[in-house]
Amino acid sequence: MRILIAITSSISAYKIPVLVSMLRKQGHEIICAVTKNAENMVGVKALETMSGNHVIRNIWKEEDPLIHININKKTDALLIAPIDANMIGKIANGIYDDTISTIACAYTGRKLFAPAMNPYMWLNKTVQKNVKYMIEELGYEIIEPERGAMACEEDGVGRLASFETIINKLTNNKYGEIRFTITAGATKEWIDPIRYITNSSSGKMGEALYNQINSGNGNIIYIEGSVLSPLTINSNNSKNKKIKVDTTEELKETVLSELENTDILFMAAAPLDFKPAKTFDKKVKKQNINNIELIQNEDILALTKDKKLKNCLIVSFAAETAENEEELKKYAIDKMERKNADMIVANNIKDAIGKDTNKITIFFKDGRVKDFPILSKKECAKEIVNIAVEEWHNKNRK
Repeated sequence: MRILIAITSSISAYKIPVLVSMLRKQGHEIICAVTKNAENMVGVKALETMSGNHVIRNIWKEEDPLIHININKKTDALLIAPIDANMIGKIANGIYDDTISTIACAYTGRKLFAPAMNPYMWLNKTVQKNVKYMIEELGYEIIEPERGAMACEEDGVGRLASFETIINKLTNNKYGEIRFTITAGATKEWIDPIRYITNSSSGKMGEALYNQINSGNGNIIYIEGSVLSPLTINSNNSKNKKIKVDTTEELKETVLSELENTDILFMAAAPLDFKPAKTFDKKVKKQNINNIELIQNEDILALTKDKKLKNCLIVSFAAETAENEEELKKYAIDKMERKNADMIVANNIKDAIGKDTNKITIFFKDGRVKDFPILSKKECAKEIVNIAVEEWHNKNRK
């Protein structure tokens, strides 16, 4: 694959020679272009050394006076990485006054961009409006910025996506046209306008599943309940959609309504099993509450049986307080059978609660069992998604 990497003046520009090297080792041909200000962040000689090609710096001084047009014939894809808020604004608003914006104006191949900037800049309404326009109107694919510590000492969404994510998105449509639905987080059940019951689900597993699938260019419907850190996803990406829910009833209705658009459902959310038998429109005085009667919520997965597509794969999750592996197996298999899931990812709560790691075991409907050592939640998500995709393919071959 022949790739044009265009670099703007984000501090993350210093990372790009490594990205270029990794892509070349995979057999891709790389040509780089830089803005004038980007040269303050990354060495041109480093880019030329890693790419093995001349770096386009100023189209008005190039040997080919039509390089901004002819580069179309020399490359298969344009990746602007990192792209700063200034370049996003230029491209979205038709301002073509430098090398990269002019190349972007004339580029007719596949176009991708990987933003990297301060979290406040990324969440700026004008930036988000411009990002949306680039995707919906100009046909760009976004490689979303990630959450993490920044060079500016802020912590939030805005960091350049990992090399793995960029490379997967750029070179690999790993998950094809599979349509994924992911649920994440806890639900709430309201007692009155200010009181509710819930659970301690953080939503981290759902977020990790989303990131893994998104890195492989999958199509995702992300249904988010109450979570520790709300996921900033491709609200601007026409392929992906985020739906926020509050109660178990809302989660149920949303899951059931999206089933006809779902090939693989990851039910990673933790909906409450019970809800108050009665809710109050006004705050209830404490002296008037002696006890709260609870009634059982409907089982969402059990309801999917007659509504899902014939070959839809259902992945359930079981976080248990089992005394040992045998007890965990018993709980997981019973839950999988009751909920008519194709596979269930089980773990002991003590192995995951409040941690960024987990120890999972996957049980399959046909009796197979796959154990894993302690992994990061990112690694767990990679294993879960890849196994689910393989199971889905096997199911569709039958």
